[in-house]
Amino acid sequence: MEERRESTSMDAQLDFTQFEQDSASWWYVARRNLLREVAQQTLRNKREARVLDLGGAAELDLDQPSPFQVINQQSTLSSAAFHQWQRRTNLVCSSIDELAFASNSFDLIIAGDFLQSVEDDHAALRGLLRVLKDGGLLFLTVPAYSFLWSEEDERRGNCRRYRTSELRSKLTTCGFEVQRASYFVATTFVPSTLARMAKSIVHTSNAEDRGSTKRARLANAAMISLLDFERRLLHYINLPFGTTVVCWARKPALVAERITVPAWDRQWVSSPRLTWSGS
Repeated sequence: MEERRESTSMDAQLDFTQFEQDSASWWYVARRNLLREVAQQTLRNKREARVLDLGGAAELDLDQPSPFQVINQQSTLSSAAFHQWQRRTNLVCSSIDELAFASNSFDLIIAGDFLQSVEDDHAALRGLLRVLKDGGLLFLTVPAYSFLWSEEDERRGNCRRYRTSELRSKLTTCGFEVQRASYFVATTFVPSTLARMAKSIVHTSNAEDRGSTKRARLANAAMISLLDFERRLLHYINLPFGTTVVCWARKPALVAERITVPAWDRQWVSSPRLTWSGS
């Protein structure tokens, strides 16, 4: 029993160490900056908006003060414990496949790299559509291109990678209106492609380089700056390639309420008024 407790404690410590390293790495920082920017732009003029942050990728509730209510969904107890240790608020631990939220609950859903890890991505998207309000926005990031598959994908439990056309098709099939889709992290696309061709693992080598050395810190800071430039570039154009796909999709708003009146009674009823529920 004691050995099992020690093993569990060591596993938890390793998980926390990995979470800390990931949180400070260039990719997670760049993605966090992008997710936060999308949230701020989407909800700029909305009061009392509700946001579902899948995996806590945007860390919106760490902003002081947070301008909207954020629900941080976690899929595992270890990740929930880590975020609780970081003093995150409104933590909910539930399966992505079965979201424990009422329908029409959120103005914005931020899904930072989660869709590729579920077995049935169509079912997951339909679940997100259900909990999103009419006219609400879903912002997704997913890894791009099947030919970039690596051992890192397997380690993280990924099931697939996407092209923009494939993600658009799946979102449309599930009832979303896709507003925009682009690639991101174009800076590392060519090195990553060459590394896959050489059967190297770029992300593994990056993980091994993560540390307290001056060289690693400088490289990390340089990558963050480059991806911040890409993020600003996204304001004007869609990037033609990259190691990540980013997508904006909206749940269609109910434009008008249809009122059915029996033919014999129509002469006594005035024309139905349009009921707008869009924000």
